[in-house]
Amino acid sequence: MVTFYRGTLAEPIVFPESVIISLENLDSIDFDRVIYCEISPLGAMGNEGGILIYVLSDTDTLVTYETNVSKDKACFEATLERIHQNQERFTQYSGGFGNVVYIKKEVQLEIDEKYQCFWYHSQNTKLRIDSSVQGVFLSVIAELS
Repeated sequence: MVTFYRGTLAEPIVFPESVIISLENLDSIDFDRVIYCEISPLGAMGNEGGILIYVLSDTDTLVTYETNVSKDKACFEATLERIHQNQERFTQYSGGFGNVVYIKKEVQLEIDEKYQCFWYHSQNTKLRIDSSVQGVFLSVIAELS
């Protein structure tokens, strides 16, 4: 696993490892540990046909899982089904232009308008969550405000 650390702020920032979702590893995603999930169906702006999932690992870091309908339609549909089976764990937000964002219900994300990202405060550090595109981030913070 490759994790990047940047010490640009007072606390270390951990940038997540990225894993491509496959039918073989889909069941390994623990939806109890999903912090942020973004679905961009075909026709949506930005990450069209993409799914982006941020999962808190056992080592207090984030791992992103990604898939795209243009690369693997069966995996995209299976991932979408798993998200819908677990949607009661999340609060749903409109990401604008067809995008949907799910944030775990008991999680408070810090909004960082300067860097246009969210911060999840873990026990040891701040973990950065980036929306797929700026428009999704702006739509979600408008709904949160």
